[in-house]
Amino acid sequence: MLNTSRHSLLSYLKSPIAMITVLLFWATIISVSFVWNQRIISQTTAQSFSAKGQGSERLVQILLDWSERHDEIYVPVTSQYPSNEYLKTKHKFARRDDGKLLTQISVARILEQFNDTVKDSSLTLALVSEQPLNPNNLATGWQKSILEDNFSGASSFQKIIDQQFYYMAPLKANNSCFKCHLRSQLDEETNLLGAILFSYDISDLLELEKPLHRHNLVIHLVMLLLMTLISTISLNAIRNLLTQLEFEKSNRDALIEEKTSVLKEEIQQHKMVRNQLLRISTHDQLTGVRNRRHLLDALNIELKRYQRYNSDFSVLLIDLDHFSQINEQHGLECGDEVLQAFALQVNKTLRESDVFARYDGEEFAIIATNTRLDSALRFAKKLVNDINQHTITYLDQEIELSISIGVAAPSQLKKSNSHQLLTLAHNALNQAKSQGRNCAIKAQPLNE
Repeated sequence: MLNTSRHSLLSYLKSPIAMITVLLFWATIISVSFVWNQRIISQTTAQSFSAKGQGSERLVQILLDWSERHDEIYVPVTSQYPSNEYLKTKHKFARRDDGKLLTQISVARILEQFNDTVKDSSLTLALVSEQPLNPNNLATGWQKSILEDNFSGASSFQKIIDQQFYYMAPLKANNSCFKCHLRSQLDEETNLLGAILFSYDISDLLELEKPLHRHNLVIHLVMLLLMTLISTISLNAIRNLLTQLEFEKSNRDALIEEKTSVLKEEIQQHKMVRNQLLRISTHDQLTGVRNRRHLLDALNIELKRYQRYNSDFSVLLIDLDHFSQINEQHGLECGDEVLQAFALQVNKTLRESDVFARYDGEEFAIIATNTRLDSALRFAKKLVNDINQHTITYLDQEIELSISIGVAAPSQLKKSNSHQLLTLAHNALNQAKSQGRNCAIKAQPLNE
């Protein structure tokens, strides 16, 4: 798997796809940087528009504050600036000592004169309202929508239409406003009388912005070319290095493969020996079932499970009746075959979770997991009957078998340990022998 990955990597690095991938990577990174810088330039320009609008808003606010402090403001009546026909106040006109006629002037008219003084057709500063005194100050279109929405909770509104920047801020009414305006013109909920509208031509600023965008483009193109050049040189160096490493690796692999094959053979032999030793340490060599050592280990594990989870189990201690007579009459080889045949027959009746072991000589033991004492006794009696019906043929002679079984469980002990449990089962086995053998007996609790 590792060799395949290395070959795939080397093939990839030598292919044109690697260079294409590098170009795509740098093109993506630099494109993101380019777009980000373009946005920063545009945002900076927009912030300058906004700052100019905020300055105009501040100017009008100062004018409103000044107007409120001076209560009534009068200016000479001229042909260029006649009296305001929409202004309805008690003291609209006044005359100076020299006979010059003066007229009261509103903030909206001051802004009109301010626009004329600036003499810039691209710049407009005015007041707009949904219910103005002067119809020329009527808010229409998007201006009306902004006023109707009460600026949607914002402190100002900005908009660019055909290279014309519009800045609109809410105009809150003060006491001096009601000398000219009616309270019906006021939005009582928001105290909104109208809005300050400032607009100016931003085409010149937009033209000044274009070189910045061009410079940004040139810088990022140079960066792309530079990174592509560096990546190409680096990729070629990596290709040469990998080719050299691959050559050296092939030589090492041949040597490693030779030594590995020898080592694998030795490991396999060690595994076989280890498995044999492990089987010898846990199995009886004659019958192939578990040995006494494994039985005691398994018994201790079951006792711990019983003590912790109250998981029932039972122990069956089995003795082949008159086995010594079989050895004397038919020989030791016959006795060995009897033990093997008996073990094979018992294994057929057990579950995978049960533990069957040769305990001592002709004695065997079964750990019946998750089995209560009464169930274990029924199983033992059935096993006695099965063995009675099974005969072994040795040198044309039929040998009949019978067994005696002692059954015990940890629930019969106050303090369970493996020695006491086996003693309890052994006592039951002796009782079965004393009652004529060929039977299964349930142990009686020990007098602890």
